[in-house]
Order: sequence, then structure tokens, then C-alpha cells
Amino acid sequence: MKPISYNKIGIAYFVVWIFLLPACNKTGENPQAQTVNVHGIIPLPLNIQLANGNLTIDKNTVLVTNSQFQTAIGVVDDALSTVSNSAILKKDSPVGKTNISFIADNTMDTSAYQISISDSGIIVKSKSKTGAYYAAQSLRQMIWNSTLGVKAESFTLKMMTIKDQPKYDWRGFHLDVSRHFFTKEYILKLIDWLAYYKFNKLQLHLTDDQGWRVEIDQFPLLTEIGAWRAYNNWDSACMERARTDPDFTIDPRFIKEADGRKIYGGFYTKQDIREIIAYASAHYIDVVPEIDMPGHMSAAIRAYPQLSCVDSAGWGTEFSYPICPCKPEVLDFSYKVWDEIADLFPSKIVHIGCDEVENGTWASSPGCQAFMLEHGMTVPREIQNFFVRKLQEHLEAKGKTVIAWDDAIDGKINNKITMMYWRDWVKDSPQRCAENGNSIILTPWSHFYLSSPSNDENLQKLYTYNPVDLLPAVVINKVEGMQGCVWTEEIPSEAAFEKHVFPAIMALSEVCWTPARDWYSFQQRMKSHFNYMNAQNIHYRQPAWAN
Repeated sequence: MKPISYNKIGIAYFVVWIFLLPACNKTGENPQAQTVNVHGIIPLPLNIQLANGNLTIDKNTVLVTNSQFQTAIGVVDDALSTVSNSAILKKDSPVGKTNISFIADNTMDTSAYQISISDSGIIVKSKSKTGAYYAAQSLRQMIWNSTLGVKAESFTLKMMTIKDQPKYDWRGFHLDVSRHFFTKEYILKLIDWLAYYKFNKLQLHLTDDQGWRVEIDQFPLLTEIGAWRAYNNWDSACMERARTDPDFTIDPRFIKEADGRKIYGGFYTKQDIREIIAYASAHYIDVVPEIDMPGHMSAAIRAYPQLSCVDSAGWGTEFSYPICPCKPEVLDFSYKVWDEIADLFPSKIVHIGCDEVENGTWASSPGCQAFMLEHGMTVPREIQNFFVRKLQEHLEAKGKTVIAWDDAIDGKINNKITMMYWRDWVKDSPQRCAENGNSIILTPWSHFYLSSPSNDENLQKLYTYNPVDLLPAVVINKVEGMQGCVWTEEIPSEAAFEKHVFPAIMALSEVCWTPARDWYSFQQRMKSHFNYMNAQNIHYRQPAWAN
């Protein structure tokens, strides 16, 4: 989906800003853009028309069932049950004065929804189960924020009409589980949070130099050996930080002794992955697997040394030794790994990595020199181009669309690969991607790396990111969406993860969803979300402006 034109939402969007809250503009921004709480919805909906009055929700309110939107209705039912002292009435058709009804409207876009709150109840319209689910999440927030999760006999919602749909099709969150590991149960909790803020992609970075995190039946040593490592310099940094902040203590669940020394690791069984995928699917989130190749493969090489050109893992000038595509058995290994991943993950989209590949071992390998001569190559970089092309063809034959980090555009690739742009110091990279015809997902490290220092400056920088101000039109027209990335070298625990991610995840959700944003509005709507995080026992970082 291309970004929605601001002109299409027009003046109606700003109706929301001129109602209820103070006229003073504390941020010095457009005084017309004054905030209204609207029960603290994040991300802010596209269009809100407020009406006079409030709707009372009490024991006489009826939640009307509808098999087409069963999941969405379940979300609302759960939200009401959380705050109501009385059992929620559920009927097959509207009854009495106040009803909450979901109605199909085939004129709407797939992800769009409309919520109308009037004196007769709440009517939700959507074309699809997806749109209805997003509406349910907005209602869930409104219900919780109106009561702060406290049970009561009744509560009120402001009367209004919300018309909403996302700005981008790709609203992603990336988690590196290779550097430091997180349990299946915690991933499920993360999915709950992502759903609450209407994300629809969860990219799992399953492999890297530090650990291989998913079972591959044909190569059992990938998890028997590759999933475990000795402590490294990043672990030492975490241990030092833990002296003053116990949230940075390395999680002892992932430490064991082997040959008289402590090693760190863990992995997901295929059944674990199936459960994660099923849970995410029920929350309208697609789980995208990343197996990073041909670089960042030390964990695999430790398990199978013959995968590298020098039959061992090691480190070049800047990055680790890559696998050796010049060997037919290495290409066969890559195919077999991806065959199992493709069968395990129903996602039509897969991520093959292709970042930070140091080709020194290729350049010095007699086998690679012969390979280059055979294939008419003049520089080692062309070996990666060959590898990417062959792997892409293999995956496309299995019905998959391939994503790679934008490092891949430095070689010769076709326009069928989606480029994930992270290297924002390489200023011309997105334009080269766009001019090559590649779709683009924006993940610039200076804004979207949530593992960067968590502070007020970076939070506001993320929230105010606007690609139109930074990138040429040729790039904007190829953008599918945006994604926040968490790399876990210095994030060894769930608590440390949460300190980095919250409240950044709320800001990120609005950047991905809402066409026009206002920092002061966001600050005001965040107030109830701090209460929500307290209730969820989330270890968030509290900004100075929230004090």
C-alpha cells in the first residue's frame, strides 16, 4: 500500500484536535493540532468526528454475536469482562437500548474499519476479519483507558464516529533472538502487545554468529552445537551493567555448563515455532523467518566447519567468515535449510539476510578462484550475487517472496527482492533500490533501531520521522511500510528488552499507521498507556515529560 495522501483526509482529520483539551500548545507546533484524548487510542485513527454526549455501558448492554467476526467480538468481550462487574450479555441479534454490533461492509478496504458510538450503542463496520480485529483493538483500548482496568458497574464512552485504516501495509517489528534468547512464552506475550498496537508483521532473526535458534531435522548439529556459545564481550558488558541495574543480568535459564565452563544458548523446537505462528495468526500477525546468509553464519560453521572456505569459523577484517557458495554442498545445505523453514512457516515472505558479508575467504580460496573463472566472474562480490540469485530462485519456486537487507543492492540483483533499508549512512541506497524496481521497507538504524539508547531524544526522533522529508519521490513510491528492529547484544533479559521497547513501540505504531501526527497529542494519549503498562507489569522507561 502506498502512503495515503494527506489531501484525502483534509480538514476533517483536524476536527479531533479542537475539542476538549487545553488550547495552549506546549510543543510550539501548529495550534490547530491540539489534542483530544479520545480515550487514548494509539495509533491515532485516520478520522474522528466527535458528537455531543456519552454512551453508558452497563449490565444491560448486549454484545451481538456474528460468526464472521468471531475473533474481533472475542476481543471486545474480553475487554468488557475485564472491567465489568456483571456478566456480559451476548445475543444473536440486537436487544434493548444499547447494543454492540459488528456489520460487514464490502465497500471498505480490507484493513479499514468504522466505529460509530451513539446513544443506541456501538456499531462497527468492516469488510474483513482483519479490519474488524483492528476496530476491536481500538475499542479494547477505549474500554480499558476509560476505566483504567478497574471493575465497575458501568462506564461511559464519548459519542463519536471513527473512520480508520493504516497508512502502510507493512507495520513490522523485528526481534533478534540469536544474540540473546527469549522463550516461546515471552514471544506470545510480545504478540499480544503488537496486536494491541495494530502491528501485522513479526520478523524473527533466528540465526547469526552467536546462535542458531530453530531446529533443522537434516542438520541436528545446528542446535546441538550451533545454539550454544561461550560468553563473549557483549555478555561481559551486560554483566558490568548489571552491577548497577539488575535488569541487565543474563537470564540464567539459558546458561548451562559444558566441559567445565558456562555456555549460553537455547533454541525453538519446530513445535514451538508452530505454536508461535498459530498464536500470531489468531492476532492477524504474520511471522516472517530470517535465516541470515551467506554472512553471519558462525554458529552454523561451528556445527559444520566444512561450510566455510577454510573449514572453520573465524573473523575477517570486520565481519565473520561467511559460508562458501563456491562449494556445491554448501549451496545444497542452504537449499535444504530453507526447504524446512519454508515448510514450517506459512508466511509467503521470507528474509534471507545478505548483510555485512566479508569475502576475504572467498578471494583467497583456490576453489572460489576456479568457481569465478568457470562463471565468468571478475570480483569475489559476484559470488554473493550468484548465491542470492540461486537462493531467490529456489524460494520463489516454493511460492515465497524474498526480502534482503539493502546491502544486497550493492551487487546485481533483480527487482523481485524486497529491500529492507537500514544503512541510512549509505545515502543513495534507497534510490538505487527504487530505480532497480525493488519494493522497500524502511528500517533506518538511526531512527528505527529500538535497541539504540533508550532516551527522550530518540523517542521523539522516531515519532517525528517522515520519509517524505528525507527521501526522493521515486523511493516514496516504492515504500511498502516500516519496521522497528531490536538487536540484542546488550539486551540479555525480558526486563532489559522492555526498557528499550516501551514506550518506543507506541511511537512506532503511530509512525506506521497514522498519516498526520502531532507530538503533543501523542504525549497526552500516552498517559493512560503508562497506566496500562503498569497493569501489565511492563518494565518501561518513563520519559521526563511523563513525570
